[in-house]
Amino acid sequence: RIASVEKLLFVQMLDLSHNEIQSTEGLEAMQLLSCLNLSHNRIRNFSALNSLRHVKQLRVLDVSHNHIGKHSVDTTRYLCSS
Repeated sequence: RIASVEKLLFVQMLDLSHNEIQSTEGLEAMQLLSCLNLSHNRIRNFSALNSLRHVKQLRVLDVSHNHIGKHSVDTTRYLCSS
């Protein structure tokens, strides 16, 4: 869980790369977030990104250099709508 985000409610761009993050739980409070960099962390599956489904303004999400690998899930549900 990513703690203390209640103080970051008005942040629109956030770089959390290189932090050994395993889950995005806690970020759902950041409703104005439009760009999020989660590259080079420890995210291992798409379910770790579930809380981001509630961040309606999110347009750019970088999860490169994580060990997500190939999974039999519908990855299109994690794409940002335009």
